[in-house]
Amino acid sequence: MADKEVPLNRPRLGEWLAALGVACGLVVLFWGPICPWNGGSLIGGDLFPYFFPQKAFLADSLSQGDFPLWNNRVGAGYPLIAESQTGALYPPTLLLFATLDLNTAYHVGQLLHFVIAFMGFWAYARTLGIRWTGAILAALIVVYGWFAPRICLEWAIIGGAWMPWIFRTVEQWLQSGNRRSLLWLAPLMGGFLLAGHFHLAFITTLALVLYVPARLITGTTFLRTEPKAGRHGLKYSLGVSLAVLGLGYLIAAVQLVPTLELMTRSQRSERTAENDPAYGHIPPWYLTQILSQWVWTGPEVNPDGDLQLGGAGGYPASTNRVEAHLYFGMVPLVLGVLLLVQRGRGKQSTLAPGIGLWLLIGLVGVAIATGWPLLILKYLPGFGYFRGAGRYGVLMAIGAALLAGMALERLAPPRGMTRLLIEGMVIGLTVWDFYTVTPAINYSLLLHESVVEQRMSSPIGRELASASEPVRLWAPGANVATTLPVSAWPVYLGLGPNEYFDRSLMTTLDDKNADQPEAIARHIEWMRRHGVTHLLSMAALPAADWPGLTRVRIEPDMFFAMVWARYEEPVRLYQLEDMPTSGVGRIASESGAAVAFSDYMTRANEVSFTVEVDTPQVIELRDLAYPGWSVTVDGIPVPAQTTNGLFRGVAVTAGKHRIEWRYRPRSLWLGGVVSLASLLVWATLWRRSGRMVPLSTGIPAART
Repeated sequence: MADKEVPLNRPRLGEWLAALGVACGLVVLFWGPICPWNGGSLIGGDLFPYFFPQKAFLADSLSQGDFPLWNNRVGAGYPLIAESQTGALYPPTLLLFATLDLNTAYHVGQLLHFVIAFMGFWAYARTLGIRWTGAILAALIVVYGWFAPRICLEWAIIGGAWMPWIFRTVEQWLQSGNRRSLLWLAPLMGGFLLAGHFHLAFITTLALVLYVPARLITGTTFLRTEPKAGRHGLKYSLGVSLAVLGLGYLIAAVQLVPTLELMTRSQRSERTAENDPAYGHIPPWYLTQILSQWVWTGPEVNPDGDLQLGGAGGYPASTNRVEAHLYFGMVPLVLGVLLLVQRGRGKQSTLAPGIGLWLLIGLVGVAIATGWPLLILKYLPGFGYFRGAGRYGVLMAIGAALLAGMALERLAPPRGMTRLLIEGMVIGLTVWDFYTVTPAINYSLLLHESVVEQRMSSPIGRELASASEPVRLWAPGANVATTLPVSAWPVYLGLGPNEYFDRSLMTTLDDKNADQPEAIARHIEWMRRHGVTHLLSMAALPAADWPGLTRVRIEPDMFFAMVWARYEEPVRLYQLEDMPTSGVGRIASESGAAVAFSDYMTRANEVSFTVEVDTPQVIELRDLAYPGWSVTVDGIPVPAQTTNGLFRGVAVTAGKHRIEWRYRPRSLWLGGVVSLASLLVWATLWRRSGRMVPLSTGIPAART
């Protein structure tokens, strides 16, 4: 049958379904144990110190009928919406965790976005004129060469899944002049930002700022070549695209405004060595991984060790093998090089519009990924805020993937069984390549059983849940114990209130002085003043070194055993003894004396209790003071105070009083109003936008 021209950006339904089948098959191949019917679990990396505790709190709150704005488990609490990575405002996350169990919701969310990302990159490659199999190869390279080794960074695939759809809708607009194609950019970017981590969205914005004007100036686009475009000239088209992109940011204002508020009060409000934006960079010498990945993934190789040693040309900041990973697969790399060589010798026609540009954008991304340009760029908006310079390498991954996809189309025989065999071998070898590389790079393991479900049978969790008063735990592994659920120190937050990073407010106990009696004594006093009632330890704590602690329980706990990979060792739970001079627990006078209280009730966004005091005094709730918290005493609004530089306080007179704290942040309501108004503007533009007649773009149509 003769080849038939197919509209460039409208693949047939059968093509979509076949690509979807490949996307789902790859998910099962790479992530089989965590597919919902197998009930397995990811473990390792930041999963249990960071992501699972956040999602556990979201799921628990939703099951209780609360929509959480504040997380009251991590340390003395933090603004959950502002910190953003819980993704509570992101529709897919909200739907999954409101309807499925925690383990299933977490893993289905990630697997679903692997499918969305794969389909997006496939569709974008097709829009650029790459054949079906070449587009499959391109999607494979980006999704399983760049995103899969980063599965321990939950946000990477959940946000990054929308990158290709954004590029595709912009490219469709450039090719056709269809205003509605461009308008899709706004909700796509808005949803991207609502996913909760903004770095890849910033990188996508940077790529668009380079891509759109370059395509308008040098590419063959409807808006560039068609005289009937009239007022849609270069400046106008560029301005319109930037305006629609900005509208996407405004749609996400409900998330961005609270985050901006937190940013001004966070550890990233000032540039310090701990917040160096070049963290996670790719040392120039480590770019050899592109050519020889097997050198860095051998059984006795420790890339992290080599990366920490620095090396010639390396930026003086910390990095690791996940953040610094950049690999396209050996077969695609060879294909891409061959195409460029033949193009240089005049044996191939020019690259499809957009692909050569992506290679240039990719080179910019690699340069930034080395960290060195950030010495200057960090003073520009955005660059100094994000850590993880190596993530800019995704731009080169996209360029290399598109080049390889086109190379597969142009270098293989025109048609027939030989072509099918070559395409199958190329894709099969690339799948095998990524399948072997991903476990060697990734920090996570795939278990055939659920880790998080063990929290339901945790004896430590049951013991703490049975306590008559609110408990707060000090436990190794920051944030891990909050999964139980229980409030716990210490804190691990990528973007957190600056109080948690102020050394004058936090404990001075660390690995260097953990065996010194003076440091231990200061730490015990610190725990008392910060609401800690219990302490969890892997090892026995001698009574002589740790006075004022009573051991409550010693036994194996499968939840902690699996998280810490200490299956044969028990954990020990201690309780801090009550002291009249400083008290123990969540509520005290400002001076630290214990206060008798009752009817303590806490929800995600509210805390209430009854106190009875003999003299006027300031009642301290040992939860973080933060804008948006208001307080009433006996139903009457009264001024809130900040006590001890950290906590919430309220003055009361002698007698019995009901104190109620509520979190209603103005930043959320302000952002919500802006988001709603922006959605209305977008809907109005969509309704009024007519479809411009698509004309010839000069880009070769894809062939079936």
